[in-house]
Amino acid sequence: MQPARSPAQLTLEFSSSHSYLSRPSMDSGYASSSMSSIRLPAEWMLSRMYENWKIADAAAQRLGVDMRALAECETQLREARKKRDAEKKSPGTKRKLSLMPLLRKRSSPTLAPPSDDVPPSPTSPLPSPGSTVEELEARLAALRHRVEATQSAADRLDACFDELRGVLDDGRPISWRSSHSSHSSTGSPYADTYRRVRKTVGAREDSYLSSKATTKALRRACLAVQSAHHHYSKAMDLLDVVCSPKKSKWEAIVGDEQSRQETYREAAKWAEKAQICFNECLRALQPHQDLLKRDEAEACEDLKETGLLQAVQLYNLMYGGKALAMGITQQVQIMTQKQDAVFQRLTAFAVWVQDCTKHCEAVELESRASRDAARRQLVALWVRADEDAGTFSLAAPSENAHVFHPTQYTH
Repeated sequence: MQPARSPAQLTLEFSSSHSYLSRPSMDSGYASSSMSSIRLPAEWMLSRMYENWKIADAAAQRLGVDMRALAECETQLREARKKRDAEKKSPGTKRKLSLMPLLRKRSSPTLAPPSDDVPPSPTSPLPSPGSTVEELEARLAALRHRVEATQSAADRLDACFDELRGVLDDGRPISWRSSHSSHSSTGSPYADTYRRVRKTVGAREDSYLSSKATTKALRRACLAVQSAHHHYSKAMDLLDVVCSPKKSKWEAIVGDEQSRQETYREAAKWAEKAQICFNECLRALQPHQDLLKRDEAEACEDLKETGLLQAVQLYNLMYGGKALAMGITQQVQIMTQKQDAVFQRLTAFAVWVQDCTKHCEAVELESRASRDAARRQLVALWVRADEDAGTFSLAAPSENAHVFHPTQYTH
């Protein structure tokens, strides 16, 4: 058990571990103050840790709103460009279309309002339906810059919270450790609440990390199965050139045997690439087999059993050794039919992996939001304890009041 330390006894060295606190300011407003490499009072350093955590937390909450605004602007810009191109191709309708913006009422698309903790930016009005391409391009550039700055601040959230927790859990603003070990009835009034909230934060942190790992694996599986599907399609397209039943007699006569063999060989190479990518997809999904329902599990097993090397088998059938035997045409037709069936199963499986990846991404976002909410409740508890203790270690420098009221983060 470590003894509680008074504020006057604490000084913190501002070293490389706190380098993220001295980053330059950003246009988005999410910035931290720069500090020189000197020894600073503990109260000042703790206050700066607290302020930087609030900045990063506000940025993380605002990021989703900014991303939705960016996606909406990109959609509007695409539509505006299509409309402009259509007007250029139809000169007879220019005069009629030019009157439409004058008849429209000024309105803005409805977007989800930002949270109460993060007020909307007055410098980013929503575009009207009649906005020109140039206006939308300018707004898109501004939104991209804002999202980049907000993302940079939000990326520091975990580091800022760990810094703050590392100091507060070590005895500031009151000695939680001594409260835990005390058996007297005069222990800290926050001890029981603290243990409960701290346990909640730990559980939600574990849940978030688990969902994050699952999402990472599914993204890898999704990329692998998409590549497998692409490579398999390439192999099928090449085989259609040489053995498609729709091929005309003239094409069959003109095509020489050497080019046909080269086409078969190239198709086999694409099939081998497809098999490698599919194997990588299976490896990524191996720890998460519980996500596969019965239909997807059966499709996965069928694809594992049949494989994606039908083009290789066709090449070996045509050029693998002995001269062409009787019935070779029938065997080629059977193999191409099998290839079509495999392609259908592969397509359905790839679609499921994509949908499952989107679901996992949504679960990860929900888990992160739940964890961050629990963290805010823990910080609010620290703030109340700090105020009750009369130390005001978390207040702004030279002030005896907190910037925000802790009750806004409680549930």
